[in-house]
Amino acid sequence: MRHLPLWMMVALFATVSTAAHAKGSDPERDKLRKACESGKVMDCLNLGHMWAEGDRGEEDPAKALEIFEMVCDKLKEAAGCFHAARFYHSGAGVKEDVKKAIRLYTKACDAGFLDSCKWLAKAYTDGDKIQPDLPRVRYVLGKACAVGDGRSCYDLGNMWQDGRGGDTNLSKARENFQIGCNTMDARCCLQVGAMFKEGSGGEKDIDKAKHFLGLACSYGGPRFCGEGGAPQEGGMSDSRTTTNNREIYNGKCANGFESARCLETNIARHTAGMSIEKLKASVDYFTKKCDEKDFRFCHRLGLIYHDTDAVTAKTFYDRACQGGNDEACVNLGFMYVVAKSEEEAQNRARLWFFSACEGGDAVGCFNQAVYHYTVVGVERNDIKSVGLFEKSCELGWAAACYNAGVMWVLGIGPDADDKKGKALVQKACDGGHENACKALKAGL
Repeated sequence: MRHLPLWMMVALFATVSTAAHAKGSDPERDKLRKACESGKVMDCLNLGHMWAEGDRGEEDPAKALEIFEMVCDKLKEAAGCFHAARFYHSGAGVKEDVKKAIRLYTKACDAGFLDSCKWLAKAYTDGDKIQPDLPRVRYVLGKACAVGDGRSCYDLGNMWQDGRGGDTNLSKARENFQIGCNTMDARCCLQVGAMFKEGSGGEKDIDKAKHFLGLACSYGGPRFCGEGGAPQEGGMSDSRTTTNNREIYNGKCANGFESARCLETNIARHTAGMSIEKLKASVDYFTKKCDEKDFRFCHRLGLIYHDTDAVTAKTFYDRACQGGNDEACVNLGFMYVVAKSEEEAQNRARLWFFSACEGGDAVGCFNQAVYHYTVVGVERNDIKSVGLFEKSCELGWAAACYNAGVMWVLGIGPDADDKKGKALVQKACDGGHENACKALKAGL
């Protein structure tokens, strides 16, 4: 972070210091003021919010605005520009100046501050104290889309598709929907999948259509599945199931029930199929949100770095996991397992899977079941294993339904129950699991 010379800081904060002590000082405000004087941006922003909200002392919107403008102009931090714009736009406690607000929104948006792009787009769309300007909305949404906001990609894609704010361009619509899908926005995945299926905006590609419609189903849940989104015959499954579950059906396995070895016992992980190149423009924003303890973005950073920088990926997964993101716990455990790390790390991986399962994560439960079945770091416990596979199955993981079904049919753990086992295998097949479908077709 660039620091200002001390003499400049003294001049900048003379008024802040005086005001802070005018009616008695608060230790927390004093601490933030001193940190801000040394050039710490986040402390300046927090101090500004305290003045704006009357937190720990006097409320003074004008003083808050003064700090936010200093952060914007002198410390070159986009968040300061955005918060100053909000004051000028609303006229809350200061003189309203919409033109100045728009300039500040634009400055923050151009610097990659997503919230500012959103406010700017909304203002130009609604005509909120300014003239509506849909061509300008396209430009602003493009900025927000580039820093990882799927909603903005979706809205921009629709504008290109409908010809609002300019020409109709289905190719650009598809391009923006695809960018939005890369940021895990289910609506964008659904749109781009449909466009590939229909050949709208470019080449027709059924395989890509299946891929993106599968992602829509994965990211958005049941309402994005079914007609138009559900796996079709042959298995349009989400990327999490296709990337990491190796095909184990073979001649020795016949219909899938001749041996317990037919169980799929590979450790699984969550993946969104993202790459650092595709989301290069989003990394700075994701990092900023992660630093602000929005742990979804820490997990996204882990996904981005997973295949190219294991150390960095582990760091982000760990932060997200500690913040309560179950998918990140699964991926963190997965990285230690496949790296065949020391026994202590393997035990930690097991605990991360347990934590994710307790939080209701299907893959976490699946991996816990695998540990108990394959004796990884724990004593073999087939009863517990089949119970965890069933829990994972209930949470939507098709491979777990298959494994539980095999165990019931073979009597591994519980007593054999052919009817219950076949029902679970059918559920796995309905969920797009190829081995389960093959077993059913073979007569079970």
